[in-house]
Amino acid sequence: MKSLKIWSLLAVLAVAITGCGDDNNGGDAPAPLPEGVSLVKEWRIATWNGSEAPFDVYIDFNEDGSYDMYQQIYTLNYQHFSGSYNLSGDIVTGTYSDGTNWKSGYKVALSADGMQLTMHSQEDVSMTAVYNSTVIPEDVKAEAAESRAVDVERFL
Repeated sequence: MKSLKIWSLLAVLAVAITGCGDDNNGGDAPAPLPEGVSLVKEWRIATWNGSEAPFDVYIDFNEDGSYDMYQQIYTLNYQHFSGSYNLSGDIVTGTYSDGTNWKSGYKVALSADGMQLTMHSQEDVSMTAVYNSTVIPEDVKAEAAESRAVDVERFL
């Protein structure tokens, strides 16, 4: 009877160990985004680390791999930044137009309807931003174009 309990325990342990694998297409390969769902949209930040964002950021991901970002962080006016991005599986990385890389890559997830984007930074202290699909207001674009370039921290 005692040996039956030991074998049963070993069987449960073996199932637990083999069942805890990472199911993302072979371990290190990122899982692709669902077919028909795309980053190509205009987005506005809604939450930052689970709370309402204390700043305003719009991002327009374009089909050609470029992006435009309008941010109002620690400034009165929106600032415009642009560059290129690359989506590989569920990781997006990017470069600003001056050649500076984003602070990190971001693991992205989209809602089933494609109207909400979640981006998890790949930094040591991970940050999570949730964006809603929107249309970037023309006055935001105009303000960013008219504002003087200031040395501000870039959001991505």
